[in-house]
Amino acid sequence: MHVFKSKVDKWVLVCFALSFIACLMGTSVMLKIGGTANYVMAAVIVIAGIGFPLWILVSTRYIADDENLKIVSGPFSWIIPVQTITSIQETQSAITSPAMSFDRLEITYGEDKAIIVSPADKEGFIKALGSDKLIVMGKRRTKEARNSEKKRKPDRKNS
Repeated sequence: MHVFKSKVDKWVLVCFALSFIACLMGTSVMLKIGGTANYVMAAVIVIAGIGFPLWILVSTRYIADDENLKIVSGPFSWIIPVQTITSIQETQSAITSPAMSFDRLEITYGEDKAIIVSPADKEGFIKALGSDKLIVMGKRRTKEARNSEKKRKPDRKNS
C-alpha cells in the first residue's frame, strides 16, 4: 500500500488564509455583540469557514494498493478499482476535485468517469497504479491507437 499526499500550491494556502481571516473577523464582531444566537452563529462560522477547509487541506491523500485507489479529502472519499482505470493524463483543469494544486492528473475509469488528483509524487503515483496507463501530452493512446498509427505511417524504406 502506498500513500501519496496531495501537492499544495501556494495560492491555495493564500486563499485558505484569507478565508480564515474573514471568518475570524466576522466571528469577532458577533462575539463582541454577545448573545446566545451570536455565539452559536460564531461557532457555526468557525466550523464551516475554518474547520471544514482545514480538514480538507490536511487530509487530502491518495492510497494505492494492488486492487484499489482510495481518494480521501475531508469527509469525502472515493474507491476506484485499479483494473477499471483506463488512462492517467496531465491536466490543469480548474474543475473542483480532491486536488490542492493545478499540477494535476486526470484519472479516467469505468464507463466515462473521471476524477482529478494532484499527488506530490506524480511519478511514484503513476508507477503504483501502472505506468502503462499514462498518457503523454493529453492524448489518449490505447494499444489499438498505437497499432493504427503504425499502419498509417508511410514506409520510408520504399520511397
